[in-house]
Amino acid sequence: AVAYTPGTPILINFPVTIRARVRVGTAWSAINEATFYPAQDFSGLLVTEIMYNPLGVGATTGDEFEFLELKNAGTSTLDLSGTTFDGINFTFTNGTRLAPGQFFLLGRNATTLGARYPGVVVNGIYTGRLDNSGETITLLHPLGTKLLSVDYKDGGKWPITPDGFGFSLVP
Repeated sequence: AVAYTPGTPILINFPVTIRARVRVGTAWSAINEATFYPAQDFSGLLVTEIMYNPLGVGATTGDEFEFLELKNAGTSTLDLSGTTFDGINFTFTNGTRLAPGQFFLLGRNATTLGARYPGVVVNGIYTGRLDNSGETITLLHPLGTKLLSVDYKDGGKWPITPDGFGFSLVP
């Protein structure tokens, strides 16, 4: 608990839930609670790589080697707490922060990714799978606002090598 000093602002850099009450004499008020989400500039958050239709190995299907890579190309640390993907099933845990220049790798199966790419660090595991024929993947703020959205396809003017030939899709 922190005593509030009137006239002194409370600096909020990351999402935070504040619980407050007032004491008058010896009596306390009921607790009031509110969650604050400070403005963040997500324009530097990029999807830098999508492995949506990888090659399988033996009895292991290609789906087990899927991944999605994010990068903070901005100049300030981003708090991804509570943000969630639509397209794959993943919600960032509280306290997930991405520093400028830092990558965040989401995979479907950390064990198979580690076997294929020794030394890779899988930062999060999603459920569901990336659609091999293409889809739209959207990152949503905890309040429902769209933070970023990217779509990919497996035909038309899109490159063919990421569609089952062992390559990932990159910008």
